[in-house]
Amino acid sequence: MLRIMFYGVIFCVVCLVCLDGLVAQTPEQDQQRKEREQRRLKETQQRSEAIFQGKPPAGTTTVVGRSVINSVNSKGFGNTIALLEIAKKPEICAEMGFNNEQTASLKSARDMIHAQIFMNASKYVHRFKTMTEADHKTIQDDLEKDLQRMTDHVEGLVTPEQKKNVQKLVFQGMGGLNSPIINLDTMSTLNLTEEQKKKAETTFKEMESERVAQMEEGLKLIEKAIALGGVNMSPEDKAMIEAEGKALEARILATGKTLGDKLRTHLTSEQLELEKNLIANRPKYLPPLPRQLRGDFTGQYSPGLDSWTPGQGAPQDWNKEKKRRRPFPTQETN
Repeated sequence: MLRIMFYGVIFCVVCLVCLDGLVAQTPEQDQQRKEREQRRLKETQQRSEAIFQGKPPAGTTTVVGRSVINSVNSKGFGNTIALLEIAKKPEICAEMGFNNEQTASLKSARDMIHAQIFMNASKYVHRFKTMTEADHKTIQDDLEKDLQRMTDHVEGLVTPEQKKNVQKLVFQGMGGLNSPIINLDTMSTLNLTEEQKKKAETTFKEMESERVAQMEEGLKLIEKAIALGGVNMSPEDKAMIEAEGKALEARILATGKTLGDKLRTHLTSEQLELEKNLIANRPKYLPPLPRQLRGDFTGQYSPGLDSWTPGQGAPQDWNKEKKRRRPFPTQETN
């Protein structure tokens, strides 16, 4: 479930607080990050319930999620989120080439955006409480306009070269072309020609209906989890949501791989090598990639989407299969 929230759906929650993805990869720090995620999700739920004086009305997560995901996919809002997070990390600011004045401006923009979200909350709360399904598109459009104003303001604080640096970092953070949330803006870090951009755009459109359907399924799953109590749901309901989430996650990642393979057909050998190098040389402060996105770029063993997982038991034809399968590695690098 947490992976689904990271791949697209997480933005509808995280954009209201902040990303906490830029952390080191030691087991202790990773555990601390997971604990912070749980606290943040609980705090977000508490704030939401306080604003709405109870659970958010049905459809709220869907409308917010659609607006944020659309803004990330086609309007550069993903770079905005990354810029606001980077502003908290002096060492990364230096790596991106930001001077002290720019870093201070980004921090101020972050505070301003948080204040605007708080001030706009009451306006949207009333609309969410009274909305019908026919109102979804209008509210979504208004949310996207608000997010676009944030993007325009933040991008005005950095140079085109610095924006490219952040774009590259986002590409590395999401896992390259196999990422379920890859979009044309982020893909452009591979130095696409205009002709390649047109071909890639056509490929994105060919896969759009499948990706949108999975996004909608993810949003419905979050709506369902909220209705069951969110972080306070019963162990039985949590297990059910986790199981449904894991199945959806596998399909989302499989779709991402299919899209990535199609996008690579438009690239030159140099661009393909650039993608490999970017993923193989991800900064240490980025969180680890899901095993399905590691590919062959990092030298790590990466089981397929249909690989055996603990608790599955042995398949009936295991004795036949083991004779023709390659030996399983004795160790897996995490």
